[in-house]
Amino acid sequence: MSAFHDDNYNLSSISSQEDSILPFNQKRHSESFGQVVRSEPRKEEGEIEDIHSGYVRHLHDPQTSDYRNPDGSYIRGNNAEEARLDPLTLQGKSDHSVVKLPPEIAKTINNNILSLRVPSLIRERAAEIYQALEKEQIQRAPVSGLDSDAYIAALFLQDYANVRKVLVELQKRVDTFNPDSVLDIGYGPATGMVALNELMGQDFKPSVKDAYIVGRRNSEMKRRAKIILSRQPCEVEAQATASGKKAKDYVGAVDTRKIDVKTNIRDSLSSESKYDLIIVNQALLTREHSFPRDVDVNIEMVLALLNPGGHLVLVERGNPLGFEIIARARQVMLRPENYTDEKGKIPRPYIRGSKPKPQKLRAEDQLITEEHIKMEEELLRKIQAEEKGIEDEDLEEHLNSKYGELSEDDLKFEDEEEVEVLDPSESHKPSYDGVDYHLSVVAPCPHHGKCPLQLGDPYLYKVRNHKHRFSFCSFNNVVERPKFTMELKKGKKLASSWDKSKLSKTERKAMEGSGRPGGNNTESADYSYLIMQRSPNDEASIKKIESDREHSSSVEEGPATWPKNVKLDVCAASGNIETWQVPKSSGKQTYHDARKARQGDLWPLGKKTVSVKSRFSEEGMARLKSMAKSQRNIVLKEKRKKEWKKMTVKDPALLEDDSEMDPATLNNIYAAKFTSTKKYRQQTKRHDFDK
Repeated sequence: MSAFHDDNYNLSSISSQEDSILPFNQKRHSESFGQVVRSEPRKEEGEIEDIHSGYVRHLHDPQTSDYRNPDGSYIRGNNAEEARLDPLTLQGKSDHSVVKLPPEIAKTINNNILSLRVPSLIRERAAEIYQALEKEQIQRAPVSGLDSDAYIAALFLQDYANVRKVLVELQKRVDTFNPDSVLDIGYGPATGMVALNELMGQDFKPSVKDAYIVGRRNSEMKRRAKIILSRQPCEVEAQATASGKKAKDYVGAVDTRKIDVKTNIRDSLSSESKYDLIIVNQALLTREHSFPRDVDVNIEMVLALLNPGGHLVLVERGNPLGFEIIARARQVMLRPENYTDEKGKIPRPYIRGSKPKPQKLRAEDQLITEEHIKMEEELLRKIQAEEKGIEDEDLEEHLNSKYGELSEDDLKFEDEEEVEVLDPSESHKPSYDGVDYHLSVVAPCPHHGKCPLQLGDPYLYKVRNHKHRFSFCSFNNVVERPKFTMELKKGKKLASSWDKSKLSKTERKAMEGSGRPGGNNTESADYSYLIMQRSPNDEASIKKIESDREHSSSVEEGPATWPKNVKLDVCAASGNIETWQVPKSSGKQTYHDARKARQGDLWPLGKKTVSVKSRFSEEGMARLKSMAKSQRNIVLKEKRKKEWKKMTVKDPALLEDDSEMDPATLNNIYAAKFTSTKKYRQQTKRHDFDK
C-alpha cells in the first residue's frame, strides 16, 4: 500500500496488468477504474488497441453526418425529424405544420371589417353561430352584414386552415399542379381562393378565377370577399399593390366599388364554363333533413363543370355529418357496390357525366329471344310425335328421304361468324365503350371500394343507449390565432370555463404549468376531405395508377407504441380498417419511422402482422336503425306535445290591460289554430269533410 501512495509511482513502468499492484488489477481492462488515464501511455507504446477511437470526434475533424451535407444543410427533409426518415416514408408524410394566416389578411380583417362593429355584438352573434354549429353540425348562409362579420370572426380562420392543408396535400400528390381555371364554392369570403392564392404565390395568374358564394342574400359577404382578396399580390396589379402598401394601416370602412380583383365573384354558375380545379368548401348540404338528396344533386352539378384531367376538392367539417357528406359524394362518384371484385384504384366510369351513355340491348335487337326458344321446343315436340315408332337406325334414312341430305352450310347458325359465344360460368363486366368521363380518388382513400366506416345515415350517430362507438374519417389541424381571434374570444361569452372544483386531483396536477385551458395562441380544427381527379380510362392511365405510391395505406390514428412494437390503425388498400404491427425486428429504419407516423400519413414500409377490424354487422345495423326510428318517434311525440300545450294554454298576448276575453272569442282563436295544424288537414282530406 506504500507504493500506492508513493509520489514517484509511474503507471507506464508496469509492463502488464498482472504486474499491477492496484487493488482492481483482476478486472478486465475495459472495466478498470481510471482506464482512460492508464491506457494513454500504453497506447503510445503500442501495447493496447483502442477500438473506440474512431467514435471520438475532435475539433479539427471535418463535419460529417448521415443526414447533412458538408455545408450543414439537410440531405432530405426540412428538419431533423424528417431528415432521419426513409425516403418512402418522407414521401408519404402529410403536412403537420401549424398553419398561419398571412399578417396582411389578418390586419385587413381586424382594421377594415371587424373594427366597424361593436365587439359585444360580434361576440354575441359568434356565440350563436357556434351553438347552431354544435347543434346542427352544418353551417348556415349569412344574411346580414353583422352575420357576415361574425362568420368571418368565428369560422374564417379554421376554414382557411383546413382548405389550405387539403390543397397542400393535392400539390404534393400531383407533380405539376398549376390549374389554369379555378372555381371556389362556399359560404365564406372566397376562402378556398384565398388559400390557393397564398399557396401558389404572387406569380399565380390563371386565365379564369371564379368564386361563387352560396346564399340568396350574399351581397354583404361578396363585399368582404373583395376586401380580403385585394390584399393578395396575385389578385391586383403592380400599381395597385404599391398604392395598397401606403394604406395598409388604414382603419375604417372600404368602398368595394373601387376595388378591382382578378377573381370574378359570380352571382350564379354557368353550365358552359369548365374548370381545372373546383373547391367546394362545406357547401354540398344546406339542411340536414335533405340528406342525401342535396348531396346527390349538388355533386352532379359540380362534376358537370370539371375539365378532363381536372381535380375536385371537397372539404367538410370533421364531425359525423361532414364525414357522411363526403362518403355519400364518394359513393355517388365511384359506385363501389357495382365493382365488388375490383381491386386497386382504376378510374371508374361516371355515367351521368358522360355524353355517350352505355345502352342496354333491346328485345328487338337480340339474336335469340324467349319466343324463339319456345318455338324451337314446340317444333321439336311435333317432330318427335311424328317420328314416333321409327327405329333409330332407320331414322337418318327416313329424314334424308323426306327432307334431303344435309350439307356443312346447313349445320351452321345464321350469322355464326358474328356471334360471340360466352361461357355462362364466367363473369363478364358490362362494356363501357364510349364513356368519356372517369373518376379516381387522389386522397385520402387508398382504394376505390366501399368505405368501411360509412353508415349511410348521419342520424345513426345520435342514437342514445347504444354500446357501439362509431368511428369516422377526420383529420386534425392546428392554426395560429391572429389578433382578431384572440380579441374575439376574450370575456365570458366565448372564453373557456375555468372551474377547479369540477376537476379531479389528478387532472389538476396534469395541468400544472400549462396555463389557462384554452389560453394558447393556437386552436385546433377537425375536417374531412376528398380529392378526386377526372381522368381517362386507357391502359396507360391504369398502369400509372397501379405503380403509384397512392396504394400505400393511410394512417387513421396516431401510432400506439409498445415495448419493441408499434401498432398502426390504417385504411388499407383492401378496403378494410386494419391494425398493422411493426415490431423492432422489422428493421431499425422501419421501426423508427413507424414511431414517427401521424394521422393522415401514407405508410409504405410494410408490416409484420395484420388484424382486420370487423365491420358493423347487418344484424347490428338493423337493430341500430330500429333504435333510431324509435328515438325519432319519441322526439316527434315530445315536439307535438309541446306544440299542443302552446295551443291549449291561454295566450298572454291575447289578454291586454288585464281584461279577460269572452269564451266565444277564445274558442274561435283556438279553433282557428287547431284547423291550421297538419294533422287536422290530413284527417280532413282522408274523410272528405270539406265536401
